[in-house]
Amino acid sequence: MIDREKLARADTYLHSVGLSRNTDKTILYRFLRSRGIALKPVYWESFHKNVVLKFTEFFIVYLVITYLFSLAEEEARFIDTFFSAVFVSSVFSFVLSLYYHFQSRRSGLKDWNNI
Repeated sequence: MIDREKLARADTYLHSVGLSRNTDKTILYRFLRSRGIALKPVYWESFHKNVVLKFTEFFIVYLVITYLFSLAEEEARFIDTFFSAVFVSSVFSFVLSLYYHFQSRRSGLKDWNNI
């Protein structure tokens, strides 16, 4: 498990290099950390883990919103809404994970073990 002090040092370091410190403060991250899962801030996390986490976060919210709006349509089916949410969430999570990957490379972040 990653301790709070190390996360606080990482926040300070991210602020000093000009990157956002709020990328890992979402409900999903807080929930998983409270269950003992060690999650680093997104700039240090692996590309694949970022894709999975961002997909999960976005999919849950996007599916609920698109489903509620699809109720107003006459011939809307849940399966269509579901696959649309899967596709959009996949694209979103891939693009956002690429962004985090390139931002961490561009900023020349320290190794996570040296924080």
